[in-house]
Amino acid sequence: MRKAFRELASHVKAHGMARGLRLIWLKSQRKGGVACIASPVTGGAVWVRPGTSDMAIYDQIVLQPYLPTDRHFETIVDCGSNIGLTVRYLNAAYPNARIVAVEPDKGNYEMLQRNTEGIAAIACARAAVWHEAGSLNLRREGLGSSGFQTVAGGEGDVVEALTVPLLMKRFGLERVSLLKIDIEGSELELFSAADLSWIDRVDAISIELHDSWRPGCGDAFFKAIAPWNWTYSFHGGAVLCEKRMN
Repeated sequence: MRKAFRELASHVKAHGMARGLRLIWLKSQRKGGVACIASPVTGGAVWVRPGTSDMAIYDQIVLQPYLPTDRHFETIVDCGSNIGLTVRYLNAAYPNARIVAVEPDKGNYEMLQRNTEGIAAIACARAAVWHEAGSLNLRREGLGSSGFQTVAGGEGDVVEALTVPLLMKRFGLERVSLLKIDIEGSELELFSAADLSWIDRVDAISIELHDSWRPGCGDAFFKAIAPWNWTYSFHGGAVLCEKRMN
């Protein structure tokens, strides 16, 4: 009961009484359909699927510490965009930035397109970020719409696999100001690749590590970025690594 009241109080503080109550109601609904939420941190209305993990992701962005808004990112690649709530946050926080949103799941991608429709600064790609180009299978890990893991071989929907350099080439990016990574454990393969020279063209990385169920993710990541100098800060479940220019 106390947890419910704290959650309600947080939503009322962020959205006002009417919108706060509506958000709590949406969380209690069964799966099916979509609903529109107006939020200042997403630059206006966004679409979510009540009764799914969309609501938890919304809370993560709106109610918890997320990425700081006092940086000057010009180009952003969002790997694991889900339905686009993080993309909308980034667009509102950095309105002059060009953003590439990457999401492998078909249902999530359709919502991503809906949430970014008409925003010229955002380009979307239905693909999985991987250490080599080709194709992958999507495997659900029991976390609903936010729990799709990309795997080589096996069963599951087939999706295009793109490397970071290939993404940059496809969208004409010479450098990436911010690379945001939330790819459900596939960071292990991404940062275990033999050639990681592309990190030289990335100024900052925001990453959620999934060692709790894929041990070695953090080890692979920190070893991969070790040749460069970074400043670290923590924002919710993500670590923000910003390159220090010597």
